Amino acid sequence: MTRRLLLSLSSGLAMAMALPQAFPLLSLREIDPRGWLELLAWGALVPLLLALDGVARRREALLLSLVASLAYFYGAIWWVSHAMTAFGGLPLWLSLVALSLLVLYMAAHWVLALVASWWIRRRTGWPFWLHLPATWVAAEWLRNYLFTGFPWGNLGYTQARTLPVAQLSAAVGVYGVAALVVLVNAVLTEALLARRAGRPLPVRPMGATAVLLALVVAGGLWRMAGLRARIAGAPRLTVGLVQPNINQGVKNQGRSHARYIIDRLVPLTAEADRRGADLVIWPEAAYPYSLPPRIATLAEADSGIPRLSRAWLLLGAATYERRRLAGGGSEAEASNSVFLLRPDLSVVDRYQKNHLVPFGEYVPLRRWLPFLDSVVPQFAPQRPGAGLRVLAFPDAAGGEVRLAPMICFDAIFPEINVAYAASDPEILVNPTNDAWYGYSSGPYQFLAIVRMRAVEAGKAVARPAYAGVSALVLPTGELLPGALPVGPVDPDLAPDPEEPPRLLLGELPRLRGHTLYTTVGDLFAGLCAAGAALALGLAWRVRRS
Repeated sequence: MTRRLLLSLSSGLAMAMALPQAFPLLSLREIDPRGWLELLAWGALVPLLLALDGVARRREALLLSLVASLAYFYGAIWWVSHAMTAFGGLPLWLSLVALSLLVLYMAAHWVLALVASWWIRRRTGWPFWLHLPATWVAAEWLRNYLFTGFPWGNLGYTQARTLPVAQLSAAVGVYGVAALVVLVNAVLTEALLARRAGRPLPVRPMGATAVLLALVVAGGLWRMAGLRARIAGAPRLTVGLVQPNINQGVKNQGRSHARYIIDRLVPLTAEADRRGADLVIWPEAAYPYSLPPRIATLAEADSGIPRLSRAWLLLGAATYERRRLAGGGSEAEASNSVFLLRPDLSVVDRYQKNHLVPFGEYVPLRRWLPFLDSVVPQFAPQRPGAGLRVLAFPDAAGGEVRLAPMICFDAIFPEINVAYAASDPEILVNPTNDAWYGYSSGPYQFLAIVRMRAVEAGKAVARPAYAGVSALVLPTGELLPGALPVGPVDPDLAPDPEEPPRLLLGELPRLRGHTLYTTVGDLFAGLCAAGAALALGLAWRVRRS
């Protein structure tokens, strides 16, 4: 059993290394920016599946699955506890408890998929490749929604930098990429088991999987070539991303550092305006003062922001107001918003963050989990927006630029991408604040997620980060070459108080239209869930001969 446990542990750790990683003890930079370690994902599950082969008791299968799952998710999101200790005020031991609860929640879905497939295989004799991709996608789809959802670490993101494979998400979403990764692992496992037992190799499944993988890569290259041709002829939007690079501890002190924060934002905003930017975007909640949600202009207030000559400004700011209650009295209410401003700083429209971060912007089950209340900064309760909202402004040719804002956490949910597609935006915008994560894997993993959103929708993404990783992403998932020496994604852009503010200026293509994925949504995931349910039902009735 010890050997099986070690195999399971190695699977989880190897798969975690296929995600973008940065370990401060080794380097403040991402250890594999080119993504060569993504190759590990195609065989990382094999040791675990070999360990599960021949296990007779459900308890052992559950233990092996749990060990691999815990190793993967601890390896993937170890950095979450940093925000709890550095900015939430939790002692280290309590932050580790909270991290472990989150890891257990995420690991439970891996366990569900693995134990379900182990049980199907045990009763029917069907090989892993026949059902594990379906049970896996069904479990990942569940994790996207259960208890508001936290789909971070979906196996599809292990291929976000392998762009020909990532293009598959334009048809079947990130779930389809995950299914392909699991399928390859399952076929390799069955081949090794056959060789070990002296049986003939499963030539047909191996050949079919090889052909499928080749078709996916060829199709991805073909799609990228077609998109590049569309991009070359598409109208452009010159975008300036301002990254202030301010330590989260300074930001949390609010008004006492407001002038310092504005002085790191405004000069680069003015520079982008002088250099011909059509749109300047500030990161999530970058403006240091809370604004009334229905403010008409920032020009008449003492905003500290000068009027611009030509550029529109998409400004991230918190809002605050007191809402009257039906029974009398009032309560404070806040939101996380972006405001679209004309060059004269009059407000045109506002989007309010749709998907709030549990235990970061609100506390679910507050009555039963009061010890976690301190993780949330002490301000008025956050309220999510009533719905998604495309923000639009006129261009010089008399047309309309259409932006789909996804504030921070919004962008990790692919269904938000699908919902926005109904309004046919041209560019996705992901204002974020990665300073919470410190020097860690978090900002780099988030960038991988956002690159997948670009591929899914076939739309460019502008991603300004308060501190972390800012980037201009093309519809192919490629990072736009930088107009400045810092480049579009500089590993040095990390939350350090000594890091200077940066400006990233570049042109993004404005593309309309839909991909297959944004047209049919999570149809593939739904079919996998139905297939997994059917396999479980048949296994219930059919015993292995």
